[in-house]
Amino acid sequence: MKYKIVVFDMDGTLTRHVSSWQLIHEKLGMWDEDACRYQEQFLQGRISYRRFCELDAQRWKGVPAAVVVRHLLAIPYSRSVRQTLKKLKTLGFKLAIISTGLDLLALKVKKDLQIDHCLCNKLSVRHGRLTGQVKIDVAHGEKGKAFKRLLKKAGLKPEQAIFVGDSATDVPAARIAGYAIAFNASHSELAELADHNCSTKDFREVFAAITKANRSDD
Repeated sequence: MKYKIVVFDMDGTLTRHVSSWQLIHEKLGMWDEDACRYQEQFLQGRISYRRFCELDAQRWKGVPAAVVVRHLLAIPYSRSVRQTLKKLKTLGFKLAIISTGLDLLALKVKKDLQIDHCLCNKLSVRHGRLTGQVKIDVAHGEKGKAFKRLLKKAGLKPEQAIFVGDSATDVPAARIAGYAIAFNASHSELAELADHNCSTKDFREVFAAITKANRSDD
């Protein structure tokens, strides 16, 4: 088996909501002028991604972590995710997540789906409440670096990995993976470089593409 590990994006791929950051703002009633302004400043290159995340996290200072977790845990998985990842584990694949999303969701997904490795961004919690601080382990535009870092820890090479993602932030990882799958791509560059573009929103198509790729490389 040429491919040893399948690495997934989380928001919009494994889970249906496209941004766990935005979801928290929405659920806390904070998806407002300030949130939009910070996003616009980042997209215009006026502030760094790290600063953008810090500004977001500072707005949540003092919010009970349990409240945030409750909202995040309500995010549904994409269709057939559980069955697909269980089958992949049975076939002997290692599974991983690389996400610019948040650990309060990623750790739940990791446990639910028996994920072996996970890289994401971490909200600081003290005495049960968010501190307003965040640790950035996966920066916007740097999933390629995170991808290499994760694979090195797993003792694998990029050409032994399959990557599955949906958006522009996934392009750097998809570009260097041995095989790339675009799951309903929202970005043309990802769709163009992917070895397989999913035409459905069902993870059974992801499974079929992975098994076909392995057969063709035997």
